[in-house]
Amino acid sequence: MKTIWAIILLAYCTVASGQGTSCTNAIGLTLDDSCRIYTISATTGTALHCTSGLYAGVGQLTVFKFTTNSSASCVLVHITTSGGQAAEVSMFDLCSGGGNLQTPQHDLIPSHVCFDDGKGYWAPCETEVLTANTTYYLRVWTPGTGTITMCAKNYTPPNSTCAGATPISSTPILDNNSCNRGSTEVIPGALCANSLENTAFYSYTIDVTGASIVTISNITCDNSDLGVDAGFQIGFFTGNCGALTWQSCYADSNGTVNATTGSFPAGTRVTVAIDGMIGSNCSYTISAFNAIPLPASLRYFSAWKKPNSNGLKWLTLAETNSPHFDIEKSLDGLNFFKLGTVAGKNHNNTETNYGFDDPAISANQYYRLKIVGTNGKFVYSNVARIKREDVPEESVTFQNYVSDKLVLKVNSIENKTANIRIIDALGRERKTQTTNFNKGENSCTIDVQSLNMGIYYLVFADATSQKQWSFVKL
Repeated sequence: MKTIWAIILLAYCTVASGQGTSCTNAIGLTLDDSCRIYTISATTGTALHCTSGLYAGVGQLTVFKFTTNSSASCVLVHITTSGGQAAEVSMFDLCSGGGNLQTPQHDLIPSHVCFDDGKGYWAPCETEVLTANTTYYLRVWTPGTGTITMCAKNYTPPNSTCAGATPISSTPILDNNSCNRGSTEVIPGALCANSLENTAFYSYTIDVTGASIVTISNITCDNSDLGVDAGFQIGFFTGNCGALTWQSCYADSNGTVNATTGSFPAGTRVTVAIDGMIGSNCSYTISAFNAIPLPASLRYFSAWKKPNSNGLKWLTLAETNSPHFDIEKSLDGLNFFKLGTVAGKNHNNTETNYGFDDPAISANQYYRLKIVGTNGKFVYSNVARIKREDVPEESVTFQNYVSDKLVLKVNSIENKTANIRIIDALGRERKTQTTNFNKGENSCTIDVQSLNMGIYYLVFADATSQKQWSFVKL
């Protein structure tokens, strides 16, 4: 049994000895989110940017390298030093022939972070633009010898926008804002801030009419060259993305925030925005009281282009109410219809991956998850969009003001049969017809002379999608 455990430990801990002394033998980081332990190099030197007493004098230098993927995704690294000793992580562009690091670009873009307690998240500066399939170097300074644990991965946070807000409830989830970009959807003052550098969005829905409480705890923020942990700033909003209504904001240093909102009706959406002061990388747990319980805590939901389909992926952190996932699709980002259902695996406190392929591709598509529990309560995920330049865009055009005939010009990407309905302002179906369309330009006429004057809705639905527009009958 002892032999078996030794094998397991060696598989988990990849210990590098004699590497990392310079950029010519830099330790390669595998971007797979696995944690590996490395021996601190014997090379000595001084810290470059961090200026507090923890970083004074000569320490140890260990050099790592990573190569970006074809999408030039953000690279997120969680670092932990042995003994909790301080660490400075600096990013470099080049390795010279003499084994020296060169950083002509990054001297101006401060992609360096000071970890006073020896642990936290490193990511390139929020204004950094990485180049695809390119190798970069990380210079790690520590005051003494020992080991460094590094967990690295390619990561594009889904919640840099309001539409991608991570759903939360009473079950705390662990997250960080290290790879997020500064928001342009909310103003800095709404977060009690002077500027926004790395904003993460979260949302929940009020369960019972009344106040709600958002708890953000275990907050640890690491900064660049300030020598201190600056802290974080938070804003609370109601309303829909694109039309958010500010409610309150807070700014604080590391610790815990318990923020009570005003009284809102059941069903109100609340959006929470978190930003690190002066670009601080913050990790934290976040939860909401009086939020509709999530059948599953969703870490991310994403969509990407495949050769003959659109691929959807999502990851749950915990499933507590035997959920199922309805996959919904839209061609305009407003009107969604159900594509299919995936049963939950009911794994509590375990990360669980899911996937779904949509073969009906078009020029523009929007996807979201409807996460439904056995109690019938549900929440929506963020909306993921795919735009395919390789697919011609289908269009339906018509005059918005008509008197006797509604003439549709339909540019179809394939032969299809569509059901066309006209709905009045009270939701009553007033006209319906089924029409065959050929690939290319088509024309279709609907007699509306018998309709009363007013606003009506045109619903155009085929086997894979549904669109809706309004028009005025004169």
